[in-house]
Amino acid sequence: MRVRCGACRTEFEVPGAGRYACPACGSVNVVRNGNQPPPNIGGYPTAPGALVEGVGAPTPPPTPPEPSVTRIRCPECGFNFVVGEIAVATCPMCSAEVETGIEVDESEE
Repeated sequence: MRVRCGACRTEFEVPGAGRYACPACGSVNVVRNGNQPPPNIGGYPTAPGALVEGVGAPTPPPTPPEPSVTRIRCPECGFNFVVGEIAVATCPMCSAEVETGIEVDESEE
């Protein structure tokens, strides 16, 4: 059976249904029996050679959200800096103690 690579469009020969790497670009192509329809994703037929859930590379997990960052401005020197979850921070520029406005639960310490 002659098939065409879904990535580079090169035609190559395969013995039948299965998964085959393209000899030109190395992309894995899924070849199905002629009487088996391609799977639908989102109501649309998938493109030849497209990755389908359960076939090919696994879907990577979603990236975790970035942690929130609290910036404060030193009232003494005007320097902006990032603080963690603390009530009072020391300015890294002038060593002044700066209240952050963040309430800290003392029982966690």
